[in-house]
Amino acid sequence: MAWVKRNLGLVIGGVVALALLGVAAFYLWSNYQGDLAVTEQLDQTTEKFKTLLSRPLHPGNEVGGKVNNIELTKEENKRLEHFLEDVRARFGKREIPTNISNRDFRALLDNTVHELQRAADTLGITVPGKKDYWFSFAAQKTAVEFKNIEMLTHQLMDVKDLVEILYNAKVHDLVGIRRAPASSDDNNGTDFLTDKKPTTNEFAIVTPYELKFQGFSSELARVLERLVTAKRCFVVRSIGVDKAPTEEAQQAMMAPMMSPGMRYNRYAPTPPPAAAPRPQRPSNILLDENKLLIVLQVDAVRLKDAPPKSGVKPPIQQVAQAPE
Repeated sequence: MAWVKRNLGLVIGGVVALALLGVAAFYLWSNYQGDLAVTEQLDQTTEKFKTLLSRPLHPGNEVGGKVNNIELTKEENKRLEHFLEDVRARFGKREIPTNISNRDFRALLDNTVHELQRAADTLGITVPGKKDYWFSFAAQKTAVEFKNIEMLTHQLMDVKDLVEILYNAKVHDLVGIRRAPASSDDNNGTDFLTDKKPTTNEFAIVTPYELKFQGFSSELARVLERLVTAKRCFVVRSIGVDKAPTEEAQQAMMAPMMSPGMRYNRYAPTPPPAAAPRPQRPSNILLDENKLLIVLQVDAVRLKDAPPKSGVKPPIQQVAQAPE
């Protein structure tokens, strides 16, 4: 006892250390048991997974009300085919002649442009260059040989559809149409979107266009409505609206510049009379809409040809027997 009294601090420290050692041993044993339980569960799950993978393929069994996997797969394939047909029908398709020659495209281009020009004249719609506008195909106006005829043909039909939509919406003035270049010869900014090109993926080909026209908000609404309800798939990417230039501003831009020597020439042409002041708007009118300059960025989406039905792969190639 005397030794314990002399070494009381050492005895108390030893007891505390022994207690901590016991707690650590219990904690280690508990975690070890938990690790064994998790390891056992993982081994059981792994063995079950291996068993499922190693089971032979089974088509199912109709006896006893069990599922027939082969018939289910056939039904799913039919549903997939109907869904694809419905999607293609919603996108619409225009029949384009294949293997078209230079001569055939020449005739198709001339006839299409002539029809659009005549329709604009009949409807009273102003187009650039009056009756000599080629609807973004001025580069092909005098050409004899055409590069990338297939793309040109599709673009010609797209432009025809878009212009007819503008005509049916009764826009006031067609300012211009721009399309993606079809070859290296199409490089001017008047008719072509030099910074854009058609894109393609596994299912469709997307071709960008720019439509610029003048009109009021009602004409813009009709154009958007006809783009949505068109038989072809057109996607409006952006809409730009600005105030259209006045007739006085357009005449000033088109008037020839007078040379300094003509200032004191008595035979110089008489300047045009000043424009009459615009009448004041009555106070009872809440909205006085001006003509608008509208720019639409539109994408024409064309689906690729559907693959033959024999080449359609079923969504489920192998069906493993379900566990009982």
